[in-house]
Amino acid sequence: MNLPATLFTGDSLLLANYAFAFLLYRAVRCAPWQILLKNQDMFNALIGLIFCTAAFWQMSAGIRPGFNFHLIGATLFLLMFGWPIALIALTLIMTGSWLYSGQEIATLGINGLLMLAVPMLFGEALLRFCQRYLPKNLFLFVLLNGFACAALASMLMMASTTLVLLALTHYTWPEIQYHYLIPAPILIFAEAFATGAVITAFTVSRPEAVMNFSVADYLTGK
Repeated sequence: MNLPATLFTGDSLLLANYAFAFLLYRAVRCAPWQILLKNQDMFNALIGLIFCTAAFWQMSAGIRPGFNFHLIGATLFLLMFGWPIALIALTLIMTGSWLYSGQEIATLGINGLLMLAVPMLFGEALLRFCQRYLPKNLFLFVLLNGFACAALASMLMMASTTLVLLALTHYTWPEIQYHYLIPAPILIFAEAFATGAVITAFTVSRPEAVMNFSVADYLTGK
């Protein structure tokens, strides 16, 4: 969902940019840079996923302005690298995608809040809940924090986007329902499946590359 600047007023775009810039500032300050740079497997995984995700962002489909679909990868990056590095990496991908496609940089804030911040904050909250209250099990991690979280985060992102479109743009409920919500289940399933498949592959073959996964906690003695 790449929302163009023509749908919003200048004030709403400016406010969204300020809010997203504050989140990016917090991400840069909180990011575990030393852990990332000392872990060669994690660093290589980050670079590889950035290039792969950037390619997927270019393969979008849509009809009306703002109603286009592509895989995002917010939950996957969150699980792999933690929310600060995930937010920074996906913001770089989004900025590059905007520059490549000629979209206005002024829309980074509104799109970043909806496509990145909303699913990541939800995923972070669910991850902390699972780590605190549920048994640490590989299958729970993959199915709940991977597959299910990606699906639920996508639903929350789409619900938030729908509310923003209804409140701040000229689009009506029938238009949003027809052009955005009816095709949405396809994207939700694709996002969930891709996230579950990739996080499973990493936790099984390269668990040291996953920041939010510990072999000692999830596998040793199970």
